[in-house]
Amino acid sequence: MRRGILVYDHHQQEWRVWIGQQPYWIEQGYAFELRIQNWYLHAYLERDSDWFVTLESEVRFVLHTFEVYKVRINIENYMLVNAPF
Repeated sequence: MRRGILVYDHHQQEWRVWIGQQPYWIEQGYAFELRIQNWYLHAYLERDSDWFVTLESEVRFVLHTFEVYKVRINIENYMLVNAPF
C-alpha cells in the first residue's frame, strides 16, 4: 500500500489520487483506504448527485471538493493520468 492524497480536479471534475508528484486515475467503484483521525478505513468511491465514499460497507459520507483526503492505495491497481492506454 502506498500513501497519498485524494484531491478533486475542478477542471476535469474528477477525483485524483496523488502519490508524490504523480496523479493517478480514480473512478466510481474504486477501492482504497481513507484515513480518519489515525485510522485507515476500507472505502469505495461512489457518485449519485454528489461524490461520496462508503466506509467498511456501512457508513456513507459526502466528499467535499475543496478538501484534501489522506489515502492508501494498491498502486498496481491504478493508472497514471498521463499513461498511454
